[in-house]
Amino acid sequence: MLFNNSNITESPIRQKIREFYRIDESVAVEHILPLAEVNDNAASRAWEKARKMSLKIRRDESGNGAIDALLAEYTLSSEEGVVLMCLAEALLRVPDKHTQDALISDKISKGQWDSHIGSSDSLFVNASSWGLLVTGTMVDYADEREKDSFSLLKKVIGRLGEPVIRKAMNYAMQIMGEQFVIGETIQDATDHATKKERQGFVYSYDMLGEGARTMVDAEKYFKAYQVAIDTIGAVARASGKNDPRKVPGISVKLSAIHPRYEFAQKERVMAEAAPKLKALCLQAKSYNIGLTVDAEESERLDISLDVIEAVFSDDELAGWNGFSMALQAYQKRAIFIVDWLRELTMRVDRKMMVRLVKGAYWDTQIKNSQKGGYQHFPVFTRKASTDVSYIACAKKLLEYRDTIFPQFATHNAYTVATILELAGNDKTSFEFQCLYGMGGSLYDQVVTNENVQCRVYAPVGPHKELLAYLVRRLLENGANSSFVNAIIDESQPVESLLRDPIEKMQRLKDKYNGQIIKPIALYHDEKGVGRDNSKGLDLTDINTVSPLKTSLDNWLMDNLFCEDDVPQGSVAIRNPAKQSEIIGFQRHHSKDEMLAMIETAQNAFASWSQTPVSERAALLCRVADALEHHMDELIALCIKEAGKTAQDGIDEVKEAVDFCRYYAQQGIELAEDDRLEARGVVLCISPWNFPLAIFIGQVTAAIATGNTVLAKPAEQTSLIALRAIELMTSVGLPHGVVQAVIAKGSNVGSVIIPNARVQAVIFTGSIKTATIISQTLADRGGDQVPFIAETGGQNCMLVDSTALPEQVVDDVISSGFQSAGQRCSALRVLFLQEDIADNVITMLKGALAELHVGNPEKLRTDIGPVIDQKALDSLNAHSDYMKTHGQLLYQCDISDEITNEIADNEHFFFAPRLYEIENISALKQEVFGPCVHIVRFKGDEIEKVIDDINATGFGLTMGVHTRIEQRAINLAKLSRAGNVYINRNIIGAIVGVQPFGGRGLSGTGPKAGGPYYLTRLVKEITTPGAKKLNLLPQQAETSNSDTDAQAVLLMDRASTAEKIWRLTELNARISCVSQVLAKIAHIDIIDNLADDLTQTLQVARSQLIDIEKHLEEPTVLPGPTGESNILYLENRGNIICFADENVTFHFWLLSVVTALATGNTVISVVSDLFYDEAIAFRDEFIATGEDENIFQIARLCHLTTLLAQPGLSGVVVDSHCDRKHYISEKLAERQGAILPVISSKYFDNLMQRLLTEKAISINTTATGGNTSLMTLDEED
Repeated sequence: MLFNNSNITESPIRQKIREFYRIDESVAVEHILPLAEVNDNAASRAWEKARKMSLKIRRDESGNGAIDALLAEYTLSSEEGVVLMCLAEALLRVPDKHTQDALISDKISKGQWDSHIGSSDSLFVNASSWGLLVTGTMVDYADEREKDSFSLLKKVIGRLGEPVIRKAMNYAMQIMGEQFVIGETIQDATDHATKKERQGFVYSYDMLGEGARTMVDAEKYFKAYQVAIDTIGAVARASGKNDPRKVPGISVKLSAIHPRYEFAQKERVMAEAAPKLKALCLQAKSYNIGLTVDAEESERLDISLDVIEAVFSDDELAGWNGFSMALQAYQKRAIFIVDWLRELTMRVDRKMMVRLVKGAYWDTQIKNSQKGGYQHFPVFTRKASTDVSYIACAKKLLEYRDTIFPQFATHNAYTVATILELAGNDKTSFEFQCLYGMGGSLYDQVVTNENVQCRVYAPVGPHKELLAYLVRRLLENGANSSFVNAIIDESQPVESLLRDPIEKMQRLKDKYNGQIIKPIALYHDEKGVGRDNSKGLDLTDINTVSPLKTSLDNWLMDNLFCEDDVPQGSVAIRNPAKQSEIIGFQRHHSKDEMLAMIETAQNAFASWSQTPVSERAALLCRVADALEHHMDELIALCIKEAGKTAQDGIDEVKEAVDFCRYYAQQGIELAEDDRLEARGVVLCISPWNFPLAIFIGQVTAAIATGNTVLAKPAEQTSLIALRAIELMTSVGLPHGVVQAVIAKGSNVGSVIIPNARVQAVIFTGSIKTATIISQTLADRGGDQVPFIAETGGQNCMLVDSTALPEQVVDDVISSGFQSAGQRCSALRVLFLQEDIADNVITMLKGALAELHVGNPEKLRTDIGPVIDQKALDSLNAHSDYMKTHGQLLYQCDISDEITNEIADNEHFFFAPRLYEIENISALKQEVFGPCVHIVRFKGDEIEKVIDDINATGFGLTMGVHTRIEQRAINLAKLSRAGNVYINRNIIGAIVGVQPFGGRGLSGTGPKAGGPYYLTRLVKEITTPGAKKLNLLPQQAETSNSDTDAQAVLLMDRASTAEKIWRLTELNARISCVSQVLAKIAHIDIIDNLADDLTQTLQVARSQLIDIEKHLEEPTVLPGPTGESNILYLENRGNIICFADENVTFHFWLLSVVTALATGNTVISVVSDLFYDEAIAFRDEFIATGEDENIFQIARLCHLTTLLAQPGLSGVVVDSHCDRKHYISEKLAERQGAILPVISSKYFDNLMQRLLTEKAISINTTATGGNTSLMTLDEED
């Protein structure tokens, strides 16, 4: 499994490189410190030289350089600095002026521009600040959200604002472009370089552009490199210097010449990318110029070394000494790469150039490691450690000058001075490098005074291609730890910039930077207490992948069966990718066995519910550890039973582990509320698409709260569930607490669900099945049985014209096609602003063409099979439907390994497809598989798109891609989806970080992996001698056609009012309800009805205070660096607050007050006893000036019709009310969303039941860099 060939290396140095990939930071630092030591005399000479250089830089730079001054004034520590950089960068991408103006309005109105006027000596900065102040103020007035607050005159001025700024920002971009980019074409660039070349500088040209997403992109970049080599070569020949070290060269990114330049695609890369690189090298050789293979992210390093070794060793390149590679000193393994390059050059007997850099993807490496749950980072967490690594590598490179020509790329004067000391008198055997537009004064000194060559790394390309590079440069140089940033800050003495990193790292006890959260500690609090993050496996780490392969292969040998191995009466479990592979079998339980299991669960409940919560939590933590320990075999089961890829298998186990630890912690917190107790036996019905994660999530939630569980896994994937229970038992799960029910869903529906001993049901699956379960539970009579259902969605993503197309393509591919689209959260409909639609569609088609649809056991596979014949038939039916209802834009090929080797009826592969449709209404149901449907929209109709999405009734996940922050937040507020993702993909919700679940047709709530989930699995302790209810419920009063029409009108009016009321500010809602309470205190008929009006009003006011506290601030959830995760609480919608003669006035008033204050509209259905009092309350509510349809009154004769209305969101009724059961039955009869009967003795619980959750996850690094990391001031 995973791959065919061995990745084991015979080179001891390559093995060392692999061992140091993610090694403990202390080990790495201790290894390099002695290698970096410089003798005291040399160190003091270097320090003095650096001091003199720095003083001259400061004198030279003072008052010079418009951009340097702008960077100094608007640092990344200021919000304005971040805003400016994001705005400038994003404007380059936006084709339509309407969206450009909205973007400017959003960004500029955030800044405190006036504080920057006059604080810089630079005329450029003051002019910019003044312009931004004036236009920023204007924009503020023009802001749509404030338009009613300002006069017409100010709005007219405001309209002038954005175009003025647009011109100003475009001009600023031009200046910045000229500052950092040497030319828009290679010809411009080489012409531009001649002046500096005369002064003794040489150049290396970098063709700007993102990594290729498609083969068309890769070919375009490859041709650009070819053209550039010819142009540079002509300049080199004309110079008469026939030496790659003395003439201009080119930098090549391997990710630009191949769209799948990644470890998992190694075979393709070696077959396709290596020949391309060789061709470019041969072309460079023909001119005898240098070609540098540029650095990439750490996960690509191992494959880069393979490509470099193959190409550098090629005999056709003999006699050419121009091959170069960039080496990043911030990687812990950098020192061994120097040794490996030495060994390679000796073996091939040819010289190589090596560009030593510090590293440019640091923030991304930190985030990816935290998300992946890896043990250590691949990079140093302290800048001083990177500096030490740089010196250690530099020393070795200088020792190896007989076969290596070192190229030291740095802007740090202290590093330059140290290298000059180490290099000795031979000034021609190495060079320095700087970035174009930076470090001018430093390298003028080096070239003039030290007579050492300096090469300028110069980007070439149109300004719109500049953005990723530019933002990266601005971020790095604006970083608080950057020498470039600090040198122009005259408040810092020069000496403070010249601290010896070696001395610092020797002195520090803790080599790790405690400001960077370790992956395992992602959920720890400031004191280091909290649950551990689940451990992941890095599939780009050969030292991880090789043992995983061995484990998977061994598992397969032990778990492959033939037909004869399947016992009579059992059902074979087959691999969906290859039906002839039997990996296990199962026997279905009979009716009697199921009844016996209920009995066992009921008996176990008595002791389990009394087990201290600390013991239950400890068990869950042991389960988590056991799952991690057995991760390899669980991944094998995911691959072979569920058709998942290896990465999906890893993510599945991680999520299961997270559920265990999260619910253990939540269970302990919930147990502090002594008003609650466990419910009893809980039935958990889990799906095949997350056969371990959702199974474990449901089960652990139920047992954490003291319930016992009957767990019914999907028939397709029961083996992994049974193995999970075995592991739970092995760490101490008591007998009878969790039992697996292996049976058809229909049998469970007829035997277990109707059984009165089942006290709650948790379900993930289709809305159709959920409705049947709900109706079966209602048929039992009595109180509504808690039913937590998560039922899929018509998930959409909106992309406006400010979005980064490359990021959109990446996120659409993962959201729509990963896991063969078989995720509840998967993308189904992609809305593209028409201005960018053609471009994005072209890129998407190209990216789809690169996907490998094949055997999921192989590392190279992106998309595996769908689960079974039923799923395949459903997708094929949709494909037929789309022939007349949409346009097929692209269909992937299924790989030869499937089509040539496995018969069509022996697998369940469905070719992923991309469609275009007129609008979302063309889709009549959820399409559960790898199909994405594109809809175009006009830029000024973006809010209508949200209305169309909400109108489907689904509300699970939604994505927004925009650089307009306020637009993203507004759209997220308007959306009725439970999970909103901004500038990122919409799958892979992480437990406790993005609690998962929807509303409407997508589920009942509360969210799995969220703070309110466990509350539905406990009940309020009933007081002894509570009133016994009449079990024959009274029916509703009969209705007629008039009352039916009145009821429909009431609900329609409520639905219209609800959209406004839920978006009304919290304090305005609270104030409105408070006014009503103050007024009704003086109404006699209300006083007469209430037992104690004063006390009721006091409790109601107290409830308003609690609601305000609860809703005032959303919950900020933990998560990886570069991501914001926030949980908001929102209204449910249109609520019926019911009251008849069995309901107290106290309960009725509190239910109405709570529902209104939490943003719901209320139709209060009341008996004659309450009617006049309810009308009086309504009149006082209308008197506050709010819409009269927010709170309406209905009679009992309207009840039945109201309960059937699609606009209804729930019913609040006193637990003592006889009609509660009738209401429950009527709600269960409905088609559509499954609605709650909300009843609670405690009003804090009532408040929570009247709210729904919305999790908003924002990728805060969407602009290309992570300012939160870049602005860290490193502590000692």
